[in-house]
Amino acid sequence: MKIGIMTFHNADNYGAVLQCYALQETLKKKYPNDEVYVIDYKCPEIVNGYIPRINFKRPWSILLYSKRKHKHEKFEQFRKKYFNLGSPDFSTYDIIYYGSDQIWNEHLTNRDLTYFGKNFTGKKIAYAASDGGEMNYDSEVCELLKSFSKISCREKSMTEKIQKCNLKVPIETVCDPVFLLSKEEWLNIAELPKEENYVLAYKISDNPNFDSEAEKLGKRLNKKVIQIVYVKSIQKFFYKRQKFAEGIKPEQFLGYFTKADFVFASSFHGTAFSIIFDKPFYILQIRKGSERITNLLSALNINDRYGLQVQDNKQQIQNYELYRQKAFDFLTSIIYS
Repeated sequence: MKIGIMTFHNADNYGAVLQCYALQETLKKKYPNDEVYVIDYKCPEIVNGYIPRINFKRPWSILLYSKRKHKHEKFEQFRKKYFNLGSPDFSTYDIIYYGSDQIWNEHLTNRDLTYFGKNFTGKKIAYAASDGGEMNYDSEVCELLKSFSKISCREKSMTEKIQKCNLKVPIETVCDPVFLLSKEEWLNIAELPKEENYVLAYKISDNPNFDSEAEKLGKRLNKKVIQIVYVKSIQKFFYKRQKFAEGIKPEQFLGYFTKADFVFASSFHGTAFSIIFDKPFYILQIRKGSERITNLLSALNINDRYGLQVQDNKQQIQNYELYRQKAFDFLTSIIYS
């Protein structure tokens, strides 16, 4: 049997490639006698968003081009090393898993319905699909969802929207694929940094107070701040109390989480890896797309880790193994159905 994974594997984003790797490795264990591939489908909107380019109308882009190119090459190396890439010819697959990541966010894909199973007639499974709160479940989308054998979403709030499509299959909520691998399995591919005694800062969603709050936290804890950035922007030069880990490999990204004494983030996968590596952490409130983070924190009963400024938190992570087991049960039910 030939199994494919449809996701944002070619996005130069740490969360995107690591969740893809985790789902691939989990399915390989679940289907030891079958072939598991990451379908090398190239959504124009996703691919074009990450190709390094020079915009001659913006002279400063010339200065950033080499950095972006170098970062892109590191992600390409990760994909070549860890992904079992398969043909984008959908007819060659028996089963396709759609997810995780925001594959159902029409603003990110320019409403590419390929991520809803269009042009594939085999067995369709949605695993931890997310829409980032940016999808119109109209009649066309609902009709495509009716062809899925199993559907699971990453956010509980999203399942409620999909239920309006009146599907015959139940819609479940499961964890992001990164939780499917253990801490030890992630350590197997992590590259540890030389630095020690630091606060790790990582943001995706913008918050104007992020850098100043990160520096306040470092001063309060008497630790240096290391911030992971894809490309160091001009604004970063005004923050002298931070070291910027710029354009690092996904393996190094994992390594920085492994050795951090505290994590300060505004990112879903920053939250996820803080939990996986059992780090004290705090998530700075963001203005848009926050349900990805708040749903995760709520599922583990640690809502006090999220707010406008760092607070002392006393809630302990609960139901972590149950949270993971629900996902394994979902995958197992597919195999034996």
